[in-house]
Amino acid sequence: MGALPILQKDQNQRACLGNKNLPANYMSDYSVLGLVVGRLDAALRILKEKKFEVLQKSGGFEITIDGAGRMSEIVNLLHRNGIDYTLADIVDQVYQG
Repeated sequence: MGALPILQKDQNQRACLGNKNLPANYMSDYSVLGLVVGRLDAALRILKEKKFEVLQKSGGFEITIDGAGRMSEIVNLLHRNGIDYTLADIVDQVYQG
């Protein structure tokens, strides 16, 4: 299973790794894809109503996904409900030296 982070658009806020470790061989190009949405509260409510497993995080939330097909289900659900979203690299504060 994987996790899809979802953050609020236009908050100049990106995910940081917290206490997570970088992969041993990340070659200075480490990234994490997530969805950046226009209305975070509405997105959270809609996804919870459809019984997605949601984990609250600082500045957003994560959805547990069990396959690539769930990604299209999530973005289609957001689109049908008028939630603006963008797929983006959400990692910040990683030294790229």
